[in-house]
Amino acid sequence: MTPHGLEESWRKTTEYLRDARSHLPEAAEGICHDEIAQFEEFLEHNELELALDSLEVALLKFEHKNLRVLELMTQAALNMGLEQHAARYRATIIETERAIEERWQKRSQDDNV
Repeated sequence: MTPHGLEESWRKTTEYLRDARSHLPEAAEGICHDEIAQFEEFLEHNELELALDSLEVALLKFEHKNLRVLELMTQAALNMGLEQHAARYRATIIETERAIEERWQKRSQDDNV
């Protein structure tokens, strides 16, 4: 990859990470303060994989899966060539979508009773 191509890849990954961070719910700010602070520090020093890892820890600690955050983390991971990270995020997306569907089906059944 050319130096310009590498810089463009870093820029795009940083964009994905910042966008993912911006989609964390306000409630996560207090609960995940330390992880978010680490995320910002790693991002500032262009430690993109560590920033991604900090964001993942924040998301796990918060315990509320945000599909948009996971989608953006997947894009960041793919852009960095981190296939295992991306696979883990995709699996979490599928699991979360299933749980949402099950809740809607249960709610629909309860409404019909």
